[in-house]
Amino acid sequence: MAKFKIFTDSCSDLGTVARKKYDVEYVHMGIVVDGVEKIADLDWVEYTPEEFYSWLEKGKKIKTTQVSVQEFLDQFRPVLKEGFDILYIGCSSALSGSVSTCQTLVIPQLKEEFPDRTVIAVDSLLASGVEGMLVVQAAMRRAEGKSIEETAMWCEENKKYFNQFATVDTLNYLRNAGRIKGAKAFFGNLMGVKPIFISDAKGNNFVVKKAKGTKQSLEELIQGVKDTIEKEKWSEVWIGQGMARERAAAVRKRIEDELGVKCHTIWIGPIVGTTCGPGVLATFCLGKEVTRFEGDGLK
Repeated sequence: MAKFKIFTDSCSDLGTVARKKYDVEYVHMGIVVDGVEKIADLDWVEYTPEEFYSWLEKGKKIKTTQVSVQEFLDQFRPVLKEGFDILYIGCSSALSGSVSTCQTLVIPQLKEEFPDRTVIAVDSLLASGVEGMLVVQAAMRRAEGKSIEETAMWCEENKKYFNQFATVDTLNYLRNAGRIKGAKAFFGNLMGVKPIFISDAKGNNFVVKKAKGTKQSLEELIQGVKDTIEKEKWSEVWIGQGMARERAAAVRKRIEDELGVKCHTIWIGPIVGTTCGPGVLATFCLGKEVTRFEGDGLK
């Protein structure tokens, strides 16, 4: 059975320590800050999280870019030359064209160059911490001795069980990026109301509830975990934050105390941070099947 490497992308928000622990690589997306191109760096080498979020707060114009064909080729070719196959688990196709680029442009070219090697691209239908969680679970399957095909199939069959509950200080960033569904009820009436959105069954960010103020929004994030987590699948909860440290700490303590599970706090990285803005806060867990999607209506 051929050895294989696992790649994800900048949308996974999978930090340096976790990637080293689980032997995961990633391909870079990009950000353009006032016309200057930078990599969407999950190691925060060129700029710190605080610097990045300060750019957003100061109103700098920031755009995101998907993984380029050249980036895929530059990262994948050396690995294939070493005799490894590649499993790429990418950001939801509803939010990024990176998986499609890999499937339609990159894999056919690499198949010609490396006919004895296998490259598989999985559309996670996820982003941020839940994408990272799926990647970690894939690495755990590989460590158990599963083949690349078995691991890819596990991801396809189980990605619908990764749950996200998130809130932002304002919908402006998501609206400007065109990355939110079901949010019409908020526009023009944002004062004091906090949106609660999920990663839905089709891979979109979808607003499902309106919370009255910060306190209720945190309760919704906690309750989301309580309602969906199935500890026998994986009793870990990840909490993602972008300049919302105190709120993240409060949510973490509540979840650990009330559910008796282990929590990890992660930074929301440059791609997701650009589309959500400063103050983004989310909980991520593995549990019940995600079945909601746009058209279900807003509670």
